[in-house]
Amino acid sequence: MKLLNVEAVLGRDKGTHPTGRKTEILRELDDKTTSYAILSHRWGTEVSYEEITGLLKMAEEDREEIRQRYGYQKIIKSRELAMKDGYEWVWIDTCCIDKRSSSELSEAINSMYQWYQNAQVCYAYLNDVDASVFPTELNSKFSKSNGWPEWFVRGWTLQELIAPKRVEFFSKNWEPIGNKRYLAPTLGIITGIPREVLTGGLAAKRVSVAQIMSWASNRKTTRVEDRAYFLMGLFGVNMPMLYGEGKKAFRRLQLEIIRESSDHSIFAWSSRRPGGVLAEGPDDFGHCRNLRKLEPDEFVETLIREYIDQNNLSSRQRRIDILGSNRHAHQRKLAALRDAVNSQQFRTFTVSNAGIQVFLPVVPSRESPSHLRAILACTSDFGLDVIDLVPSGSCFGRTVGAKDPPSAYPELKTLYLTHHQDANETLREFTLDDMNASYCGFTRRGTHPREFTVYANDDHRCRFAVGLGYYLGQGWVHIVYDDFSTSREVNTQWSDFASATYNRMWRARAEHARNLPKHKYDYGCRHDHFIKHAHLPRSIWAARVIWGRWEMDNLKVVIDIDQCPGCCDGPHGWTVTRNDCGGLETPGLMNVARQLYKLNLDGWPAPLHECSSPGIVLGDYGDYSNGDFERSGNIFEDMRTLDIDSRDPAYRPVVSHVSGYESTWKSTDNQDDLAVAFCDTDKHLALRRPKGFWLPANEDFALLLKTLSIRLTGKYLVITIIQCSDFYRVDDDGEQSDSGDDPVSDCSSHSREPEILTPLCAIASPQVWRRELPCMQRREQFRRIREHFYALVNMCHKIANGRKRGGTIKSFSDLFGLKYLRTYVGKITFFERLPTMMETDLLSSPPIATAGALEDGLLARRPRLSSVNWAMTSSLFRRSPRSKAAHDLRLEVVLPLLRRRCQNFCAKEDVQHRYGGELQKVVSEFKFISCSLSVGLLDHIKNTFVNTYCEHEGIPVTGRLRGSYLDYDRQFDTLAKVHEIEALQVQLDATENEEEQRALEEDITGRARIAPTYCRPTLTWLICEQILWLCWCGICAEVDELLPKVVGYIRGEGDVEVSGITCLNATVTALAGLTGDLPGHEPDRAYRPR
Repeated sequence: MKLLNVEAVLGRDKGTHPTGRKTEILRELDDKTTSYAILSHRWGTEVSYEEITGLLKMAEEDREEIRQRYGYQKIIKSRELAMKDGYEWVWIDTCCIDKRSSSELSEAINSMYQWYQNAQVCYAYLNDVDASVFPTELNSKFSKSNGWPEWFVRGWTLQELIAPKRVEFFSKNWEPIGNKRYLAPTLGIITGIPREVLTGGLAAKRVSVAQIMSWASNRKTTRVEDRAYFLMGLFGVNMPMLYGEGKKAFRRLQLEIIRESSDHSIFAWSSRRPGGVLAEGPDDFGHCRNLRKLEPDEFVETLIREYIDQNNLSSRQRRIDILGSNRHAHQRKLAALRDAVNSQQFRTFTVSNAGIQVFLPVVPSRESPSHLRAILACTSDFGLDVIDLVPSGSCFGRTVGAKDPPSAYPELKTLYLTHHQDANETLREFTLDDMNASYCGFTRRGTHPREFTVYANDDHRCRFAVGLGYYLGQGWVHIVYDDFSTSREVNTQWSDFASATYNRMWRARAEHARNLPKHKYDYGCRHDHFIKHAHLPRSIWAARVIWGRWEMDNLKVVIDIDQCPGCCDGPHGWTVTRNDCGGLETPGLMNVARQLYKLNLDGWPAPLHECSSPGIVLGDYGDYSNGDFERSGNIFEDMRTLDIDSRDPAYRPVVSHVSGYESTWKSTDNQDDLAVAFCDTDKHLALRRPKGFWLPANEDFALLLKTLSIRLTGKYLVITIIQCSDFYRVDDDGEQSDSGDDPVSDCSSHSREPEILTPLCAIASPQVWRRELPCMQRREQFRRIREHFYALVNMCHKIANGRKRGGTIKSFSDLFGLKYLRTYVGKITFFERLPTMMETDLLSSPPIATAGALEDGLLARRPRLSSVNWAMTSSLFRRSPRSKAAHDLRLEVVLPLLRRRCQNFCAKEDVQHRYGGELQKVVSEFKFISCSLSVGLLDHIKNTFVNTYCEHEGIPVTGRLRGSYLDYDRQFDTLAKVHEIEALQVQLDATENEEEQRALEEDITGRARIAPTYCRPTLTWLICEQILWLCWCGICAEVDELLPKVVGYIRGEGDVEVSGITCLNATVTALAGLTGDLPGHEPDRAYRPR
């Protein structure tokens, strides 16, 4: 290393040291045998190696300029401190490295940790500390550096703090303010570095790779590559400097560490980014401050204690479920686990182009057999660390893990982990096209985080978010809207809504990925696009997201706002549409119809077909069927009625050069004015002096199509035309052929201009002109629901006249499947009690609601009456808490039935026909309930039985069985909701706009969507603001009260002939066994929900 001669520098500065050929200001010395001081500082206007060595040869003016620099003063002060401490040599990185030499720079960076470690003292200069004492608390003065002096957030100063045995801190005025040993407690708080490491170095305490990375997580460097280079000394590795490689430097650093260490914690970084198993930077290790490496023996014991025992894999019942009845299998599993972990293979990592070869304990996921959860030999306050892996070619890459509980013993397997990001396999870029959202006044508010976008229209109090994600190798898209009631203003920040919605989507990412339509890999479906639709409450709008194939390059995700036809499927509904990918750029997504001919326009392939009707020009729109186009109008002509200047350059058609598609013919050689359109039916078309015209693909034109979308729904558009002076047929050899009766030969009259022919065009269906047609059957069903509800609550409305209350109760009972639900929870009396509740309340004299009163918030609010409070208003619920379940009149039917059902289930071996008959009844009841709006209660009832049985038997209950919780509002403002329904009905009666009528009808009634999950139906979403949601909350409140009584009865409070636990076991087996939720039971294949 090159060291500065303290005496020579000071002498030259003061002009007292003789200068000559033998005077050396810098000398190459051995850092191990030389006593020297070293400086650690923040760079500013520094003095370089070239300047310090040539200082005396400079002109006086240049020399004086250098002496006035801030960096020169640091050199002088460092020399003075070194001389005071008795050191002849000092090293400063700014002037002791000749950065003109790449080899010298590389040597310095690779040796720098060693140089700081071998120095007798390190002077740490804090240029932003004005006080004469070291700051011990966060200070707003250092707000740009996390509240502490900037020296503590720079990358290179990390090793300059740890490596030296002695570090002295100095303030801006070079006043001593403490040393590393004395300030160790404060330094530990600032940096997160353990006190033992600060005072004794890395050898004083065993730390993991992830812990060292965490110390660097909040530090910054000027160059991206330095985020890896400043860590080399801390890990004792060396590698060449390649400035310009960017983030690859940190990947190379990790590979070098893996070659030197078998520490699993290098894989324990945290990020929601799938792909390779190596981190992108130290920031990914920010949570690893307390992550401790485990040696093999300790790892085995921790694995058994925290993973196997705590998850009850060693319990008798679980052992039987997993390993069978062999009582020695458990011990053999543990012995094999100990042997594998203590083997040399477990301690060895191998890096090759095939990946990082590791030997890790893994457990397959129940959600996806190809998904593995690998357990690492490192632990933190939260237990053993795990990473989730999915196949990526022949290797495994990281993914965002599922949270299902372990269901098998860990087994050690040899895996190859992906250590690079292959752009063709793991990275997907997409383009977000939201230009159409601005047409309806929606603006993009921001992202939270980068894959999550929020849109809002404050004038109409509408807000929604679009999320994109990737889960277990499957991309997903979802929409969530902000649901504001009519009496609440939009007073929350978009970021608050985004944060809450992001967490909600994140928890449901597995469901979103499963529900997303799967792409078929045949060529014919490469143009398939998918649409998700979300109706925005109390508006005529719907948010739509359109996306294509995730595995294709340049994926485009389109955000659109459209008028909702009403009676839609909600945000979980998706439909398939077709749009062409590649080729000419178009103003939005298009599906080109019937592509017989192919030409190149400006080098881009363009699908075309013959003009089937006379006078076709660019911008024509009309109806298209079976190759026939019937013109209705032209968008350029319509622009005049919209007061849009068609002469604006933004709307000017694009003129393109036309050339033949792929094949060439000898007869057309040397004819620059001739192009041949290739035809799939071998009837090629030669065009003389062709010229192409196509619609501009810019935001202005796309918004024009959006403006015309309502009036031109379902129409087709001419997006490209080919004009020429003459054309004729040619065969495969390029020879002219007879036209015969070919309709394209009549194209001489197609153009409206003389001597210009238009033989070919492209007709497409714009995506924005494709709209969902309303379902009149569902709209009629919604009308009947409103009609029955108004009659039930005695609401004075014309559509409720003539309805009998008994018929309305039966209608709602059938809608929610209460006839079959009573078999498991008793009779639900909610709909019978609701009319009485309305009659005894002031609702018998409701206020006159008008649209104006609704807007001004003048509707009088009734006292809050929650769904739980409802239960206390009926005499059926005013029982003593000590009364038994059998005394509840609502359970008169269910309890005797359960007694008989339990006896039949227990008689499986003795009387099989009774067991089979009873099981068939259960299957039938399940099917009927699964087709009703109470399907969400099915899981709740079944889980309640399973939890009770498992609790008694000591079987662990984890995952989705752990908490059986009904999703409903337990403090539902029922009377206010009825008033809100009435006010919305007034709006519905007042409007004459059919689109708005449909939207209001849906908002008043509500909508439910039932979708299958795994092998059973579940109520995945119940989007009901008004009538259906009110009914759902009332039913759920009653079920929550009745179900514990039923369970208590089965457990032994009843007087059945067989024991309660035996009955419970039999009932649980019948109910839970149907769907495979009870450990050790497979789903009954006789049950096939619709």
